[in-house]
Amino acid sequence: MEYKYNLAKLQYDKEKLEELIARQNRRVGQIFPKKLETQFWRLNADRARNNVNNYVWSGVLTYFILIVFIISGDYWIIDQTHFTHDFIRCLLGLLNGAFCLLTLFVFSRYKKLIPYFSHAAMFVVFWAIISMSWLTMTIYTPALKQQSMMIICMIYILGFILTGVKPIQMLMTGLMAAVVTMLMLFASYLKFDAMVMARVLVGSCIFGFTISKMLCARERMIYLSMLRADISEKIHRIHTAELLHLSQHDELTKISNRRTFDEMLDTFYHQAKRDESALSVLFIDVDHFKNYNDFYGHQKGDDVISSIAKTVKNAIRHMDFVARYGGEEFVVLLPETDAHGAYAVASNIYKSIDRLGIPHAKSPVSNHVTISLGITVFRGEELSKEDLLSIADQALYRAKQLGRNQIYYQSIRSVQVA
Repeated sequence: MEYKYNLAKLQYDKEKLEELIARQNRRVGQIFPKKLETQFWRLNADRARNNVNNYVWSGVLTYFILIVFIISGDYWIIDQTHFTHDFIRCLLGLLNGAFCLLTLFVFSRYKKLIPYFSHAAMFVVFWAIISMSWLTMTIYTPALKQQSMMIICMIYILGFILTGVKPIQMLMTGLMAAVVTMLMLFASYLKFDAMVMARVLVGSCIFGFTISKMLCARERMIYLSMLRADISEKIHRIHTAELLHLSQHDELTKISNRRTFDEMLDTFYHQAKRDESALSVLFIDVDHFKNYNDFYGHQKGDDVISSIAKTVKNAIRHMDFVARYGGEEFVVLLPETDAHGAYAVASNIYKSIDRLGIPHAKSPVSNHVTISLGITVFRGEELSKEDLLSIADQALYRAKQLGRNQIYYQSIRSVQVA
């Protein structure tokens, strides 16, 4: 019944996810349960870290192309009066950007630093905003200063989108960087328009926060859909496994059924021929079972069949195979087992059933339930599977003729000679 418990749990989890998806559709940014929220942001951080780690060379190439365009462009933009001063600031800005990207890469690459990737990402954004703002305000060329303002805005937006940090945490980082930047600029007695600078810093921070919240809402829906698909797949596998189990096993006894026996016989038969090894076949029949059913009732009869099936399964080796052949008949396949080994296994089964001591008032041979066993051994003779089973069945029939409650061995050679 474990599969039913697992199935019920998965169905419950799926219903909860569907409730979350419905709430998420009604409200952007719906907060998950604590456990799910933690998993979502851990996955988000891992994805951001893997992106940095996996696309580092693409980033290096892009940044190199960007440097070529910026440096060549700045050469013509910069006011010749302050060329050296402003060009050095431009180079420092590019080196600073390379340092920030390298820091992110290092924290995404090395195992000891990976747990601190999110902290490093917030520090990099904080440092990039402050340093780029200072470099921007110390530039004399107006056109270059406007370009740098745009770069500050991009730092904010990329910080929110690419780092995998929670939007609220990045918002606090961005606002703190804006405050520190303004205090630093005032303390440096630099000439700048405080209102414009504040608008750039705070406006970019809020804009990045808004975009990241919208993206997170979409990511949450994707995440929930993935979880639902995963659970649906697990439910499908459980149903498939259960259907396969039902198709291969007898419902009453829980051991293999006739269909599975046919498949296993085919496997063991060809293995015996290929390896030139012995394959023993045991047929088992419950003695006078009709009398038992008529006297005790079918429910008691089913209990007996189940008990015998369980006892036979426990009495054979792990390499052997048992199946319910039909009604009160069972069949056992013993690979790599000669006549002596087969007789030993049959004796073990016989004694195990006898020890059950199930009362059978209507049995002519005993006061408790007994079995008859027929044995034959296949050694690769020119014999079909059907003929092999027929000989094993003849052995069982002979055991019944001799009075039941016994084991009878039928040699294939004796049948072929006759």
